[in-house]
Amino acid sequence: MTARDGRRRTEVEVRALTAGDIEALRAFFERVPEGDRTFFREDVLRPGVIERWLQDPDEHRLIALVDSEIAGHGAVIPGVGWSRHVGEVRLVVGPDQRGRGLGRLLAQRAVVEAVGIGVTKLVVEVAAEQEATVAMFTKLGFEPEGLFRDHVRDQFGESHDLLVLAHFVDDLWSTMTTAGIDEAVSDDGSS
Repeated sequence: MTARDGRRRTEVEVRALTAGDIEALRAFFERVPEGDRTFFREDVLRPGVIERWLQDPDEHRLIALVDSEIAGHGAVIPGVGWSRHVGEVRLVVGPDQRGRGLGRLLAQRAVVEAVGIGVTKLVVEVAAEQEATVAMFTKLGFEPEGLFRDHVRDQFGESHDLLVLAHFVDDLWSTMTTAGIDEAVSDDGSS
């Protein structure tokens, strides 16, 4: 697929995370500013975290490569029990690639993954002040479903509101099919 920042086009490969990607993904996360990592659910730099992801067959982890270097990470993580039909989307785009459409490509691929594993609803948690991220998901059809005031703290101990956006995959998939996006993101398994 192609990401675009208004100045130039960039070819992007989006594919499943493999064991051979562990060190490159760790290096990618090390390049993400500490302030951004504060909002991650897990300490991605702690030994064993990435390895554990690969051992869980229910988690669908993706990487986006630009010039053979990891530039983004995405995941669809299905719920358990009575929420098994709900998948959580997690996205991280490297600081040097933001604003170029890479997050959108990963989010679209996450929808394809969700359909493939039978998830019918996707949710994403975003710090409410991350307006560009909220706008991106909104353009993909996600809608605000909940706001948790002062729910997360950054590395300085300051509280931030957490916004939960949701979308029913069947509705989103129908829209993507109509727009031809489904074929673009699922043609050969890589994007």
